[in-house]
Amino acid sequence: MMFYATIVFSFLYMGYYTAKSVAISRATGQGLALAWSGARLAAQTREAEASRAAFVVPTGDALVQYLRMPANISRGEAQFKASCVACHGEQGQGLIGPNLLDRFWIHGGSPEQVLYSIATGWPANGMPGWELSLGAEKVHWLTAYVLSIQGRSAPNAKEPQGVEE
Repeated sequence: MMFYATIVFSFLYMGYYTAKSVAISRATGQGLALAWSGARLAAQTREAEASRAAFVVPTGDALVQYLRMPANISRGEAQFKASCVACHGEQGQGLIGPNLLDRFWIHGGSPEQVLYSIATGWPANGMPGWELSLGAEKVHWLTAYVLSIQGRSAPNAKEPQGVEE
């Protein structure tokens, strides 16, 4: 009896959530997949806003001091390995994305400009914005690490791109 009860329950469960998703898609005027992706994006936005509220964004000299903290650089290195290696390489030497080791920058190399590039991204160039998915604090860690690896050398580093700073 339990076996048959679970089968009946699964059909009821599936029917309820299918009807609910169809109602959402009709109410929003979007297709089913688009409605679910919109709901997921809204949840990610809420999480990012909560993260931003918990983290006070440093600016100016405070930003530079924050970026120089060894703990933030090591956290940024771990985040870099989790998020950025596919495009910028294990050492930042550049693969699909630009070389991060040299003094040449496509969108500016000041701490504020690097922070902006990581946070908002450059979708036209294939660079995603990381602030919504990671939160402001992790973006600051990434910025700290990226700025700390400037001047290093790596085998097979990609040729410089952008303007020297």
